[in-house]
Amino acid sequence: MRFTSFPLAAGLLLTGCVAFLATAYGEHRSLGELVAGNAQRVQALQTQLQLRRLGSLLIDLESGQRGFLITGQVAFLAPYESARQELAQAYTQLTAALPPSAETAPTLERLDDFIRQRIEQAEKNVERRWQIGEAALKDLSAYVNGKRLMDDIRAELALLERHQSRMIEDAERRNLAVQQRTALLSAVLPLVGVLLIGGAMLALVLERRQRDRAETALREANTHLESAVAARTADLQAALSRIQSFAVELDRSIEAERARLAREVHDQLGQLGTASKMLVLALRRKLAPAKEELIDELLAMTDESIAAARQISAALRPPLLDDLGLAAAIGHYAKGLARQGELAVEVEVDDEQLLSPEQRNQLFRILQEAGTNVLRHAQAGRLNIAGRAAGRHYTLEIRDNGNGPGSVRADASGLRNMRERAALAGGRFEFGPAPGGGTRVAVHLPLPAEAQA
Repeated sequence: MRFTSFPLAAGLLLTGCVAFLATAYGEHRSLGELVAGNAQRVQALQTQLQLRRLGSLLIDLESGQRGFLITGQVAFLAPYESARQELAQAYTQLTAALPPSAETAPTLERLDDFIRQRIEQAEKNVERRWQIGEAALKDLSAYVNGKRLMDDIRAELALLERHQSRMIEDAERRNLAVQQRTALLSAVLPLVGVLLIGGAMLALVLERRQRDRAETALREANTHLESAVAARTADLQAALSRIQSFAVELDRSIEAERARLAREVHDQLGQLGTASKMLVLALRRKLAPAKEELIDELLAMTDESIAAARQISAALRPPLLDDLGLAAAIGHYAKGLARQGELAVEVEVDDEQLLSPEQRNQLFRILQEAGTNVLRHAQAGRLNIAGRAAGRHYTLEIRDNGNGPGSVRADASGLRNMRERAALAGGRFEFGPAPGGGTRVAVHLPLPAEAQA
């Protein structure tokens, strides 16, 4: 009887050992796949950090050279020089960390070209500032080209970050599948024979502890990486805030220069024209009663000179905007639009005293851009301009009954200028079709705290 039970016991023992070995092998393989998947996820997270470090260095390069251009102070060149020296190493580390693929290769090629162009452009801007001083600030094309290149660089970095995010998601999905398969194998383990259940349970406990230690280490590594990413993101936000403050100061300096030029044109050319007219009138009285046609032509040319000086002065900085406020400046500008485009213009602007001077200036510049677009493209017969405060915001709305926005690109220069001016004033910009046909432009600005109170 004992002899006949031995083969059965041996078979059960062998079967139990095979089942245990198969289960242990499956668990070990699953652990290896988990470690590999986690390594891929950690690699992707580190690549994202390198991408953001590269973006931060580019922002330091931009802010350093922009600060030097605006102020001329050598202290602003410190972040610029540091970023320029570290960019090559950061880009080399990024290319080494990114696995070669058909998806990332074109993006890296474009990114390399954009970064090279931006560095060359920044070096030229700094060199021009050294050579010609503050006159370099008048070259707005360099600012526009630089902003365009930075936008292109940010777009390519965003593509690479999205690619790394997809790799992280794929790794997490594979880890989940491995964990589910591991759980299934662990459920089969209790079916092992009674003679090996103690050893099987011990092996399972040991395996579980090892996996728990690996998961704990992984969580700690992820926590550290997430903290580093959060800190770097905060640094990037601070750098972005500095760039925005630079843009605000630049816009203020441009408006101040416009006001100064407007005063110079009005005072100097206007006075010269008036003096010339008085001299011609005195010459006419001296020659009376004789008449000379050239004197009449001189008077007409003098009047045209005075009118041209006034037009140039008003285009640079409308005096009504500073003297009588936004409503008066908009009304005067609307009359000019009506004369130029044979438009029926309706203006209803209220509560403009609640706005800050900078907000009034930005709203008027946005109106000028929108009015120019109406004259050039809209083919409209009627234009409505309305501004009023509602709650904690002030809204300026411009509507025409023309042919609508059509196929206007969202990144067109006129729309981009209006959108950026609204952002500089702390608000938001809307562009689209108007109810009943035509085009609608709306700007929503938050009222200053004292106005809200």
